[in-house]
Amino acid sequence: MTKYFFLDVDGTLLPFGKSVPDSAVYAIKAAQALGSLFFIASGRSLAELPRFERIEFDGLVCSAGATVVVEGKKIADDYLPQNEFKMLNEYLASHGLYTLIQAEEGTYMSAKATEIFKEYLIKYVGRLVDLNGLIVSESLPENVRVKKLLFISEESGWGVENVRRDISSSFSVVNNTVGLPENLMAEIVRSDISKATGIEKILSYYGADKKDAVAIGDGSNDIEMVEYAGLGIAMGNASADLKSRADWITGDVEQDGLKEAIMYALRSWL
Repeated sequence: MTKYFFLDVDGTLLPFGKSVPDSAVYAIKAAQALGSLFFIASGRSLAELPRFERIEFDGLVCSAGATVVVEGKKIADDYLPQNEFKMLNEYLASHGLYTLIQAEEGTYMSAKATEIFKEYLIKYVGRLVDLNGLIVSESLPENVRVKKLLFISEESGWGVENVRRDISSSFSVVNNTVGLPENLMAEIVRSDISKATGIEKILSYYGADKKDAVAIGDGSNDIEMVEYAGLGIAMGNASADLKSRADWITGDVEQDGLKEAIMYALRSWL
Protein backbone atom coordinates (compact mmCIF):
# COMPACT_ATOMS: atom_id res chain seq x y z
CA MET A 1 0.00 0.00 0.00
CA THR A 2 1.27 3.47 -0.90
CA LYS A 3 2.51 5.63 1.96
CA TYR A 4 2.39 9.43 1.86
CA PHE A 5 5.15 11.54 3.43
CA PHE A 6 4.69 15.26 4.09
CA LEU A 7 7.86 17.18 4.92
CA ASP A 8 8.25 20.67 6.29
CA VAL A 9 11.15 22.57 4.71
CA ASP A 10 12.97 24.91 7.11
CA GLY A 11 14.36 23.04 10.10
CA THR A 12 13.13 19.67 8.79
CA LEU A 13 14.27 19.09 5.22
CA LEU A 14 16.71 21.99 5.23
CA PRO A 15 18.97 22.93 8.15
CA PHE A 16 18.71 26.72 8.39
CA GLY A 17 20.94 28.27 5.74
CA LYS A 18 22.18 24.91 4.44
CA SER A 19 21.31 22.26 1.85
CA VAL A 20 19.43 18.97 2.26
CA PRO A 21 21.64 16.45 4.11
CA ASP A 22 22.87 13.52 2.03
CA SER A 23 21.33 11.12 4.55
CA ALA A 24 17.88 12.65 3.97
CA VAL A 25 18.23 12.36 0.20
CA TYR A 26 19.21 8.71 0.59
CA ALA A 27 16.23 7.94 2.86
CA ILE A 28 13.72 9.68 0.58
CA LYS A 29 14.95 7.83 -2.49
CA ALA A 30 14.93 4.52 -0.63
CA ALA A 31 11.32 5.07 0.46
CA GLN A 32 10.32 6.14 -3.05
CA ALA A 33 11.80 2.92 -4.41
CA LEU A 34 9.38 1.08 -2.12
CA GLY A 35 6.42 3.00 -3.61
CA SER A 36 6.08 5.89 -1.14
CA LEU A 37 5.10 9.36 -2.34
CA PHE A 38 6.72 12.53 -0.99
CA PHE A 39 5.28 16.03 -0.67
CA ILE A 40 6.57 19.37 0.56
CA ALA A 41 4.45 20.96 3.31
CA SER A 42 5.77 24.48 3.81
CA GLY A 43 4.79 27.93 4.93
CA ARG A 44 6.77 29.28 1.99
CA SER A 45 5.01 30.31 -1.20
CA LEU A 46 5.72 28.51 -4.48
CA ALA A 47 8.08 31.31 -5.50
CA GLU A 48 10.06 31.02 -2.26
CA LEU A 49 10.81 27.32 -2.44
CA PRO A 50 14.38 26.36 -3.33
CA ARG A 51 15.15 23.93 -6.13
CA PHE A 52 15.49 20.40 -4.85
CA GLU A 53 17.57 19.07 -7.72
CA ARG A 54 18.38 15.74 -6.07
CA ILE A 55 14.79 14.96 -5.00
CA GLU A 56 11.67 14.57 -7.11
CA PHE A 57 8.56 15.45 -5.12
CA ASP A 58 5.05 14.34 -6.04
CA GLY A 59 3.36 17.53 -4.90
CA LEU A 60 3.40 20.58 -2.67
CA VAL A 61 1.46 22.16 0.16
CA CYS A 62 2.60 25.80 0.20
CA SER A 63 1.70 29.06 1.93
CA ALA A 64 0.65 27.05 5.01
CA GLY A 65 -2.06 25.22 3.07
CA ALA A 66 -3.33 27.99 0.80
CA THR A 67 -1.73 26.45 -2.30
CA VAL A 68 -1.82 22.72 -3.05
CA VAL A 69 -0.20 21.12 -6.10
CA VAL A 70 -0.31 17.43 -7.03
CA GLU A 71 1.55 15.94 -9.98
CA GLY A 72 1.98 19.43 -11.45
CA LYS A 73 -1.71 20.33 -11.09
CA LYS A 74 -2.92 23.05 -8.72
CA ILE A 75 -5.87 21.60 -6.80
CA ALA A 76 -6.26 24.41 -4.24
CA ASP A 77 -5.57 28.13 -4.56
CA ASP A 78 -6.91 30.14 -1.62
CA TYR A 79 -6.42 33.78 -0.61
CA LEU A 80 -7.30 36.24 2.12
CA PRO A 81 -10.40 38.23 1.15
CA GLN A 82 -9.40 41.76 0.15
CA ASN A 83 -11.39 43.42 2.95
CA GLU A 84 -9.68 41.21 5.55
CA PHE A 85 -6.25 41.93 4.09
CA LYS A 86 -6.93 45.67 4.26
CA MET A 87 -8.16 45.46 7.85
CA LEU A 88 -5.16 43.42 8.99
CA ASN A 89 -2.70 45.65 7.16
CA GLU A 90 -4.14 48.75 8.83
CA TYR A 91 -4.16 47.06 12.25
CA LEU A 92 -0.49 46.01 12.00
CA ALA A 93 0.60 49.44 10.79
CA SER A 94 -1.28 51.15 13.62
CA HIS A 95 0.86 49.27 16.15
CA GLY A 96 4.17 49.94 14.44
CA LEU A 97 4.57 46.40 13.11
CA TYR A 98 6.33 45.66 9.82
CA THR A 99 4.08 43.77 7.42
CA LEU A 100 5.28 41.14 4.96
CA ILE A 101 2.75 40.29 2.25
CA GLN A 102 3.01 36.78 0.85
CA ALA A 103 1.56 36.48 -2.64
CA GLU A 104 1.90 33.81 -5.32
CA GLU A 105 4.86 35.59 -6.91
CA GLY A 106 6.75 36.02 -3.64
CA THR A 107 6.74 38.00 -0.41
CA TYR A 108 6.71 41.79 -0.44
CA MET A 109 8.53 43.61 2.36
CA SER A 110 9.91 47.08 2.92
CA ALA A 111 13.61 47.87 3.05
CA LYS A 112 13.28 48.61 6.78
CA ALA A 113 11.56 45.27 7.44
CA THR A 114 14.28 43.52 5.44
CA GLU A 115 16.98 45.24 7.48
CA ILE A 116 15.39 44.27 10.81
CA PHE A 117 14.73 40.71 9.65
CA LYS A 118 18.37 40.24 8.68
CA GLU A 119 19.56 41.75 11.96
CA TYR A 120 17.34 39.35 13.92
CA LEU A 121 18.57 36.33 11.93
CA ILE A 122 22.20 37.16 12.58
CA LYS A 123 21.55 37.94 16.25
CA TYR A 124 19.35 34.96 17.12
CA VAL A 125 20.06 32.32 14.46
CA GLY A 126 23.68 33.15 13.79
CA ARG A 127 23.35 33.33 10.01
CA LEU A 128 21.09 34.52 7.25
CA VAL A 129 18.48 32.17 5.80
CA ASP A 130 18.49 32.12 2.01
CA LEU A 131 14.90 32.75 0.91
CA ASN A 132 13.85 32.90 -2.71
CA GLY A 133 11.06 35.18 -3.80
CA LEU A 134 11.58 38.16 -1.49
CA ILE A 135 10.45 41.39 -3.15
CA VAL A 136 11.85 44.47 -1.39
CA SER A 137 9.77 47.55 -2.10
CA GLU A 138 9.10 50.79 -0.24
CA SER A 139 5.58 50.84 -1.65
CA LEU A 140 3.85 47.64 -0.60
CA PRO A 141 1.00 46.58 -2.91
CA GLU A 142 -2.60 47.12 -1.83
CA ASN A 143 -4.44 45.13 -4.49
CA VAL A 144 -2.36 41.96 -4.59
CA ARG A 145 -3.94 38.53 -4.01
CA VAL A 146 -2.64 37.63 -0.55
CA LYS A 147 -1.84 34.10 0.56
CA LYS A 148 -0.96 35.10 4.12
CA LEU A 149 0.58 37.96 6.08
CA LEU A 150 3.68 37.94 8.23
CA PHE A 151 4.80 40.64 10.61
CA ILE A 152 7.90 41.68 12.51
CA SER A 153 7.95 43.56 15.80
CA GLU A 154 10.62 45.82 17.22
CA GLU A 155 12.13 44.20 20.32
CA SER A 156 10.40 46.73 22.56
CA GLY A 157 7.31 46.99 20.40
CA TRP A 158 3.81 45.51 20.08
CA GLY A 159 4.60 41.80 20.14
CA VAL A 160 3.04 38.62 18.82
CA GLU A 161 0.99 37.85 21.92
CA ASN A 162 -0.75 41.21 21.66
CA VAL A 163 -1.65 40.50 18.04
CA ARG A 164 -2.86 37.00 18.94
CA ARG A 165 -5.04 38.41 21.71
CA ASP A 166 -6.62 40.93 19.36
CA ILE A 167 -7.34 38.83 16.25
CA SER A 168 -7.20 35.12 17.12
CA SER A 169 -10.99 34.86 17.17
CA SER A 170 -10.95 35.34 13.39
CA PHE A 171 -7.46 34.32 12.23
CA SER A 172 -4.68 31.91 13.13
CA VAL A 173 -1.56 33.63 14.45
CA VAL A 174 1.34 31.19 14.12
CA ASN A 175 4.78 31.67 15.67
CA ASN A 176 7.71 32.05 13.28
CA THR A 177 9.68 28.95 12.31
CA VAL A 178 13.01 30.54 11.41
CA GLY A 179 14.46 30.50 14.90
CA LEU A 180 13.61 34.01 16.09
CA PRO A 181 12.15 34.66 19.56
CA GLU A 182 8.43 33.90 19.47
CA ASN A 183 7.37 37.45 20.32
CA LEU A 184 9.23 39.10 17.43
CA MET A 185 7.74 37.51 14.32
CA ALA A 186 4.67 35.51 13.32
CA GLU A 187 2.33 34.85 10.44
CA ILE A 188 -1.39 35.41 10.03
CA VAL A 189 -3.42 32.89 8.03
CA ARG A 190 -7.07 32.14 7.47
CA SER A 191 -8.43 30.09 10.35
CA ASP A 192 -9.87 27.50 7.95
CA ILE A 193 -6.53 26.80 6.25
CA SER A 194 -3.46 24.94 7.51
CA LYS A 195 -0.93 22.41 6.34
CA ALA A 196 -3.37 19.76 7.59
CA THR A 197 -6.14 20.95 5.24
CA GLY A 198 -3.63 20.84 2.38
CA ILE A 199 -2.66 17.28 3.26
CA GLU A 200 -6.32 16.32 3.45
CA LYS A 201 -6.83 17.61 -0.11
CA ILE A 202 -3.88 15.56 -1.40
CA LEU A 203 -5.05 12.39 0.32
CA SER A 204 -8.54 12.94 -1.09
CA TYR A 205 -7.04 13.33 -4.58
CA TYR A 206 -5.47 9.89 -4.26
CA GLY A 207 -8.42 8.34 -2.44
CA ALA A 208 -6.09 7.67 0.49
CA ASP A 209 -6.67 7.59 4.24
CA LYS A 210 -4.78 9.71 6.76
CA LYS A 211 -3.61 6.55 8.53
CA ASP A 212 -1.28 6.08 5.55
CA ALA A 213 0.22 9.56 5.95
CA VAL A 214 3.25 10.66 7.95
CA ALA A 215 3.93 14.32 8.66
CA ILE A 216 7.35 15.49 9.80
CA GLY A 217 8.05 19.00 11.08
CA ASP A 218 9.73 21.23 13.60
CA GLY A 219 7.67 24.37 14.11
CA SER A 220 4.36 25.71 15.38
CA ASN A 221 2.90 25.79 11.89
CA ASP A 222 3.41 22.02 11.75
CA ILE A 223 1.17 21.24 14.73
CA GLU A 224 -2.03 20.70 12.75
CA MET A 225 -0.43 18.36 10.22
CA VAL A 226 1.47 16.35 12.85
CA GLU A 227 -1.76 15.85 14.78
CA TYR A 228 -3.75 15.06 11.62
CA ALA A 229 -1.49 12.47 10.00
CA GLY A 230 -1.61 8.82 10.98
CA LEU A 231 1.97 9.22 12.16
CA GLY A 232 3.21 12.62 13.28
CA ILE A 233 6.93 13.07 13.90
CA ALA A 234 8.74 16.03 15.46
CA MET A 235 12.37 16.78 14.70
CA GLY A 236 14.83 16.81 17.58
CA ASN A 237 15.20 20.56 17.06
CA ALA A 238 11.41 21.08 17.10
CA SER A 239 9.56 23.47 19.36
CA ALA A 240 8.37 22.11 22.69
CA ASP A 241 4.70 22.49 21.76
CA LEU A 242 5.16 20.39 18.60
CA LYS A 243 7.09 17.70 20.45
CA SER A 244 4.29 17.40 23.00
CA ARG A 245 1.82 16.60 20.20
CA ALA A 246 3.96 14.25 18.11
CA ASP A 247 3.72 10.47 18.06
CA TRP A 248 7.49 10.18 17.93
CA ILE A 249 10.52 12.47 18.17
CA THR A 250 13.48 11.95 15.87
CA GLY A 251 16.97 13.44 15.88
CA ASP A 252 18.12 16.94 15.03
CA VAL A 253 17.91 18.13 11.42
CA GLU A 254 21.71 18.36 11.28
CA GLN A 255 22.23 14.92 12.82
CA ASP A 256 20.39 12.67 10.33
CA GLY A 257 17.05 13.33 12.02
CA LEU A 258 15.00 13.25 8.83
CA LYS A 259 16.57 9.99 7.71
CA GLU A 260 15.78 8.46 11.12
CA ALA A 261 12.19 9.70 10.89
CA ILE A 262 11.62 8.20 7.44
CA MET A 263 13.16 4.87 8.41
CA TYR A 264 11.10 4.78 11.62
CA ALA A 265 7.93 5.39 9.62
CA LEU A 266 8.74 2.64 7.16
CA ARG A 267 9.47 0.16 9.97
CA SER A 268 6.24 1.06 11.76
CA TRP A 269 4.25 0.06 8.67
CA LEU A 270 5.91 -3.32 8.20
